Parts: sequence; structure tokens; C-alpha cells
Amino acid sequence: MSESLAGSASDAAANASATGVQGAATDTAAPAVTTVTAHFKLVFLCVTVITLLTLVASLYIGIFVEKPTEAAKSAMDTCSTLANLGFGAMVGLLGGKAVN
Repeated sequence: MSESLAGSASDAAANASATGVQGAATDTAAPAVTTVTAHFKLVFLCVTVITLLTLVASLYIGIFVEKPTEAAKSAMDTCSTLANLGFGAMVGLLGGKAVN
């Protein structure tokens, strides 16, 4: 087993010297390209639109309703929660796409 490891190391050194690369790391690769499909764009756009709408609704209720009732306060809290969840979903989508 140690012979196969030694052989692979010598093969890597031979390949590096054959290509004219000396002293450079042979395991560096170009950064991976992430493709964004139409389905991902659609989902991301829908999440973004819903997040922005709920954020605007929450801000509208908070700013323009002078004496909010319990129902208005509840609606504002719900919209605020949905906006936070939407932001988390966008971060999750982008993070998941970056991992691929």
C-alpha cells in the first residue's frame, strides 16, 4: 500500500515537471462555476417579492395607522415575522446554491 502512495507521489512530481511547473502546488484548481437554473430564479424571485410585500405591509401598518387595534397589531407582527422568515429563506437559498 505504501508503494502505491509513493508511486502516486512520484507520478504527480513527474507530471508537474513535464508541464514545466516546479515548486507550485499541483492540487490548486480553478474555482467551481455554479449554474443558476430558471427554477431557482423563479423560487428566489417569489421569495423576494413575498418578503418585500410583507415588509412594506408591516411598515405601512406601523407608520400610517395612528391608533392600531389588536387586529392591526397582530397583522403587523405577522407581517414582520414573515419578512424575517423570507430573509432567512433567501440567505438559505443563496447558501445552498453556493455549497453546490
